[in-house]
Amino acid sequence: MTGKIDAPLDILKILKYILPTTSSYAELLCLGFAIYFLSKDKASFWRISIWYLVVVMVTEVVGRYCAVTYRTNLFVYNIYTLFEISYVTYGFHTFIKQYADIKKWIIAIYGIILLIYITFTSIYGINVYNAFTISIMSVIFVIYGLLYFYLLLKDENYIDLKFHPAFWWVGGALIFYFGSTLANFFDEIIQQKFLGKYNTRSIIYTTLNFFLYGLWVYSFICRARQRK
Repeated sequence: MTGKIDAPLDILKILKYILPTTSSYAELLCLGFAIYFLSKDKASFWRISIWYLVVVMVTEVVGRYCAVTYRTNLFVYNIYTLFEISYVTYGFHTFIKQYADIKKWIIAIYGIILLIYITFTSIYGINVYNAFTISIMSVIFVIYGLLYFYLLLKDENYIDLKFHPAFWWVGGALIFYFGSTLANFFDEIIQQKFLGKYNTRSIIYTTLNFFLYGLWVYSFICRARQRK
């Protein structure tokens, strides 16, 4: 018996979901560099970084699919937010603990952010963008980043910052979340502004993405150099 396909497979439609957009090129490149430079790393945080970036790319693909198929992808990014909160919190804890023991504070704050997330989702549902939790998260991460740099400045030991992976990872996160905090604060104004045919908000977040993942790539390179 010969099988028959009722409708041809739309290759172009599939490629539209899989191929990276302008904003996700940085994420894809970062994943590639992470696999190359961190796959043999024995430290848990750096290994987890690879899997986190896999989640980022899967989220982008699924998000584009859901936007076309279901006319909304907010639930996809709301779920992704849980991974983002967990990974970035773990990253800041990994680097701050080298200078100060604030593990209990970080765990408590992490729990509070999750409680805010759950409360918001329970009230408004998973299909409403959880902007409140994301705003709180961004502010907290900015504070963590500033705390790290304060502790780094106080450290009397010599550190070659050009090749210090923690410095560049935290730097990327601080720039991204500080920029995100400002963008969220002025969101209503930004949404109404256009540069040609491009929305200003989209341009801002694309730029922040390149800063974040570009500096993270360099931190991965520094980490590989540090292992030698």
